[in-house]
Amino acid sequence: MDHWNSLEVAKLIASLATPVVVALIGLWISSRLRAEDRRFDAAQQEKKDKEQAEQKERSDERYRRNAPHIELKLDCQFHGMRNSNHLATITVSAENVGKVLHQFKEITLRVRGIKDEPFTFDERAGRVVFPHEVRKRNLVPPEWNFVFIEPGVTQYIPFTFPVAADYCYLLAHVVFEYKEYWPHTAQAVFAVPAMGETSPTRTCP
Repeated sequence: MDHWNSLEVAKLIASLATPVVVALIGLWISSRLRAEDRRFDAAQQEKKDKEQAEQKERSDERYRRNAPHIELKLDCQFHGMRNSNHLATITVSAENVGKVLHQFKEITLRVRGIKDEPFTFDERAGRVVFPHEVRKRNLVPPEWNFVFIEPGVTQYIPFTFPVAADYCYLLAHVVFEYKEYWPHTAQAVFAVPAMGETSPTRTCP
């Protein structure tokens, strides 16, 4: 039996090792290609998601989907009298008819009045003058950070205060501050009951 010399053994090892090395190199190249494909797909998906987000943002801005959609109403109830003052409650009802939640850090209610005095019309402003300031108040309590209104919810915000009996009409004006220079307002006029009455029946001269 012939003995193999070292050269023949080396040749045999080389012949056996070559396919293994080629296979390993092929696996490495394949792995690198798959990784590159994944990175490419991820980059394409990220680009697509960004474009879709920008398109949705433009669409939302165009159709004001995320803009405040609040319907405001004002009501006033007189509960009775004591010491020549009516006890009155003005209630602000704010209905969120939009699709997003809105928060308000400031909701300003102003109440002005007309006493037993002639009506005055301001031609420049195009409205009747209510010369006397009765109340001005932020309806968001100082201990609260904000008032929020969920979509589809009507938030009722009451404010109770005394009204002197010599007032005949009240003008209530509410301002919801969405952001600077972009307020949402509503106003209403209410007749004040005469002395001893619980509902308004008198008229101003």
